[in-house]
Amino acid sequence: MRLVFIIFGILFILTPVQAQESTFSLIGKTKDIKDGSWLYFRDLVNGETLDSAKVQHNSFEFNTKLPEPRMWVMLHTKDRSKFKEVWLQDKPMCFNASNVDFQDAEVTGSVSQQLVEEEKSIYKGFDKISDAELRKRQETFIENNPSALISLRMLYEVSGKWGQETTGKYFEMFPEEIKQSSFGKRILSFSNNDNIPQLGEQYTDFELPKPDGATKKFSELTGKVTLLQFWASTCYPSKMQNQELKKLYRKYKSDGLEIVAVSRDTEQQEWVKAIEKDNLKWPQLSSLQGWEGPVFTNYGIRKTPSNYLINSEGKVVARNLSGDELEEKIQELL
Repeated sequence: MRLVFIIFGILFILTPVQAQESTFSLIGKTKDIKDGSWLYFRDLVNGETLDSAKVQHNSFEFNTKLPEPRMWVMLHTKDRSKFKEVWLQDKPMCFNASNVDFQDAEVTGSVSQQLVEEEKSIYKGFDKISDAELRKRQETFIENNPSALISLRMLYEVSGKWGQETTGKYFEMFPEEIKQSSFGKRILSFSNNDNIPQLGEQYTDFELPKPDGATKKFSELTGKVTLLQFWASTCYPSKMQNQELKKLYRKYKSDGLEIVAVSRDTEQQEWVKAIEKDNLKWPQLSSLQGWEGPVFTNYGIRKTPSNYLINSEGKVVARNLSGDELEEKIQELL
């Protein structure tokens, strides 16, 4: 499997960028936007602004040379008071918010856009269903929609939990056009990463800044049992899980449990403010490089919250546990 990914990686590099460029159009109608205001497309994978269009009489039109045939973007006003995630495709598309809020606009012309509500339904009641049931729903969605970029995004988000081999198997289901997207490139990088600690292997040490700017090695912070937690101040599920971790920390800290958090934040002020507001007492580290931070890369983290549970010998014994499963495993190790 690893050889297949390496070969594909070489082909990806050799593929001319020009071959992936495409032209599409988006004609839109909205309401309550002042004439002369600008709307912007921001690439939600790479963070770049792709294009802008002026609103006149609550109408606008984009004719954009896209760097990829299918893209996931944010359409927003300059002050971002109005915004909506949109899945673009190389064909004429329409955006209609003339009678609804901007965020509730009807968008047509894209395969992935048609699947947005179906994807949302997968996570309906996620806090009441088992991990096995959630995974079954995700697998079914990807298997049924291999021609949609939204499916590849889902695979990208779960790749850290599913592992390199399973991720590689599902990646092969997608057509070449989808594989060569930015999401595809990142999945390829993940699948070829030999540095990701596997179950039973020793953790990889690292050194990162604390909120006060001083650096600290992970190995200097570990306890009898250590939970290496990946999170972000802007990630609601992360903040919810932090409340759960606070209870575990109070309960098992004196027995030898340590939690070390690594954030994917990019803004120092937001990161520190969240730590203080949520009263997080365990060690906090971050390179403030977002998803591209070296620890996120070396540990194969593709979604927050994520975690590694490490025993007293420094070996990885579990990944991405939560709730009762996490507490039971901590009790077992202590």
